[in-house]
Amino acid sequence: MPKSGCLFARIADSAPVQAHYGAAILIGAFAFAFGAGAFGPEAATATETSIGAAMPPPGAAESLTVEQCVALARREAPSVAAAGFDRQASESDSAAIATNGRPSFSIRSGATVAPRGFYDPAVTNLGDYEMKAALEWTVADGGRRARDRRRGALELAAARGRLDLESLVAGRRAAGLAVGLLRSSELEMNQREAYEWLARLGALVRSGVASGSRSASDSVRVALERDQVAADLETTLLDRETARLELQSLVGRDVLRSATIIDPSAASGREPTSSDSTRLLESIERQPEVALARINESTARLDLLDARRSASPQIDVSLDAGLAGTDLTGFVPAGLRASDPDATVGDRLRRDLGASAAIHVRVPFLNSALRPARTAREAAEGASGIRSESAQREQRALALTLLARWKANSRRTAAARTTSDRAEINLLKMKSLYAGGSSSLLDLLDARRVFDEARQRLTEARWDERLARFQVEDRR
Repeated sequence: MPKSGCLFARIADSAPVQAHYGAAILIGAFAFAFGAGAFGPEAATATETSIGAAMPPPGAAESLTVEQCVALARREAPSVAAAGFDRQASESDSAAIATNGRPSFSIRSGATVAPRGFYDPAVTNLGDYEMKAALEWTVADGGRRARDRRRGALELAAARGRLDLESLVAGRRAAGLAVGLLRSSELEMNQREAYEWLARLGALVRSGVASGSRSASDSVRVALERDQVAADLETTLLDRETARLELQSLVGRDVLRSATIIDPSAASGREPTSSDSTRLLESIERQPEVALARINESTARLDLLDARRSASPQIDVSLDAGLAGTDLTGFVPAGLRASDPDATVGDRLRRDLGASAAIHVRVPFLNSALRPARTAREAAEGASGIRSESAQREQRALALTLLARWKANSRRTAAARTTSDRAEINLLKMKSLYAGGSSSLLDLLDARRVFDEARQRLTEARWDERLARFQVEDRR
């Protein structure tokens, strides 16, 4: 049965229509007049010629829900992948800096050769060499290394927070695009139905013009209305394709070329409950925006401690053991051979073998940059504290806004559904009156336009409610 016939059958059975209009005969006659058969193949050909080329390719191989699009975006979005590599880099940096409190070990070696007769032996020692194993350890530094370790841990936490934030942003954007695709698909369906309805009406009016019962201006008026619907349909198709391409880029692959977005939960129609409100408010502290603001505040405190303790003494201890000696003009130095004519290279190495220890103390006492540096860090710490508090307030305001948006869109959907039903009944009435000659074409087209606008508002309200509900339920 044509859609208009189903519409008449459903409305004619409703009590309000029977009570208000009682037009069963007119409805039946108009349903027959406006059936697909009454308009013949001419209208169908016109419809296919005007908008058939814009039809989406049939045979979708896969169906994705809004939640599945969100999951894909949170795994595959380029920004998420980049943030994942940043986190890996921060993990390695944090692991490296976590060992800065341990002693460092090294092998030091080197040699200087100065042939006899080139320099004063008192200056050059006739060459020298060393090969030592060394240990260096900073015993005290005013807590600088501990703060560096803490800063590395904060940078790692910030990298993880940025990854979470990028994932959430990508998911929310994917949800908006997927819901937008669903909205565009529903608008497209409504506009195609309106176009076909006007095409059938145009064929009927042209028949009336040919028989002399209708004015030629009526045919022109219907054609203008149909052209407007066709233009609106092209805009809807462009919006849908734009959203599809952006979503395809967001999920990181061409999966949407063979996928259809579906949403079985679109018609829930429920308003937020007290449990939704409680859970949403409890999630404020877990939002990555709040976590990142607190990490920045903690980092600013560490910077302030660095500035305040920059004059702390630093004590370094070093130990080394190995070989060190002078006079490389021969395998056995002249001084050793003078004391022991039978000395060998082994005797030389035993003489050069040894160990040493050193301690270095550094106490800054005059630095004109210390005071302004502390003042700057104090100001930065104050600013980060304000931003942290502001992030919490913003997230709380956002949570309450999301709840209000969900509630308002739910009520808006209910009101739009009522308006759409009334506009549909009014259209049926005007169809019957026009078929019986009691109403003008302009009244009928006006009723049709009101009905289309009501359906558009209902479509937008339904999907706005779906998106608002997702935004509330998605916060974790």
